[in-house]
Amino acid sequence: MADIKSTATYTVEITAPELALIRRALRLVNTFGDTDDWTPAAALLGDLEDAA
Repeated sequence: MADIKSTATYTVEITAPELALIRRALRLVNTFGDTDDWTPAAALLGDLEDAA
């Protein structure tokens, strides 16, 4: 798992199909990912859903 040294906000332009792929991958974390990643993945997925 990554060691986060600092945080920031970034703006990234992606296409709708790329966003759909990222959302699908984040939903798979609860099935195939480490339990430590479940909460951050859910939070990021929530942020992406709010941005839509």
